Amino acid sequence: MRKSYTVWLLIVLLLFSMPLTMSKLISGTLFADDSKKIDVLTKTSWELLGKSNFLLSEQRWLYLENNKKVKERKAQMILHDISTEDVAGMIRNYKLIPQWMNNVDKVQLLVKHNNRSWVIFMVFKLPWPLRNKFLITEIQEIHHPFLPLITFKINSSNNYDPPFECEVNDFGQYNSEWKIYALNPTTTFAAFSAYSTSDPQFPRWLQDPVINRSFIRSMENFYKLF
Repeated sequence: MRKSYTVWLLIVLLLFSMPLTMSKLISGTLFADDSKKIDVLTKTSWELLGKSNFLLSEQRWLYLENNKKVKERKAQMILHDISTEDVAGMIRNYKLIPQWMNNVDKVQLLVKHNNRSWVIFMVFKLPWPLRNKFLITEIQEIHHPFLPLITFKINSSNNYDPPFECEVNDFGQYNSEWKIYALNPTTTFAAFSAYSTSDPQFPRWLQDPVINRSFIRSMENFYKLF
């Protein structure tokens, strides 16, 4: 089981480690809205965050402008007897988010521009001493023109108002991304990465372990939905 997981993971990583010319071609078609991306000056190498039979989690530092640094977290999994469309359908179904994303209490669709672009509102109910918060994100679904790859780009937005009075939005700028790749018609590789520019409410040695556990639990919940 572990050997099979490692082999498939290496194959996918090789597919995503393409030459520069290929990367430039993809960047013009795969990532349509670069204006919402944060300028990352430098980044560290990925470090292991957690590992199980079905999930590999990693983290790294991103260095932004004004001497600011934030943590990006990533999880990777291989889903057997599951197609890319099965996984994409799970991500599109915003009503399922509270079933897998840890601490999400409410989710509401704000705007649906079309079948591949929509906006959702989420309320996070967090334990004391953390405070509840909300997040509004624009989601864009992108199908690669010549690879069996579906990408979901999820970026925070200040262009919409919450539908009811709620706690503050102190995520700063939030960016996340799903990449779903078909290894074969019934085996799918899925990777999720996320970071936000919000300043920590507590010392990182206290806050980061809590966030790490929450991130890993969310990814485990997503896997178990299948």
